[in-house]
Amino acid sequence: MAEPTGKTKTAVKQPDPSVLAEIWRSLQLVWYLMFDPRVPFLPKLIVPAVILYILSPLDVVPDVLLVLGQLDDLALLFFGTKLFIQLAPPDVVMEYRRRLGGGREFTSDDPNTVEGTYRVVDDR
Repeated sequence: MAEPTGKTKTAVKQPDPSVLAEIWRSLQLVWYLMFDPRVPFLPKLIVPAVILYILSPLDVVPDVLLVLGQLDDLALLFFGTKLFIQLAPPDVVMEYRRRLGGGREFTSDDPNTVEGTYRVVDDR
């Protein structure tokens, strides 16, 4: 139903909080993986290389071209982060993803955390 004044309301699109939370968790994951000794040295070189490219004045697409200049930086940041996570050992990545899943910081003395191993027993 239209308003009596004849004006229509325009919806302002808000950023999806789950997307922002996922970006934040990915950045946390990269941070923890960078300082984990189980991650090899060569994949760890990807993160500083991406940061160096973003901060350097030399670009494939110059930043003077307003939108395109920033898009290549964002694309490199996205793909560099994705590549780093893929090259890290999968068990280490899954460990940190489980810990970061709730979106809160973790500590080893958290009373809600139970660490252990399990074994599947087949009763045939």
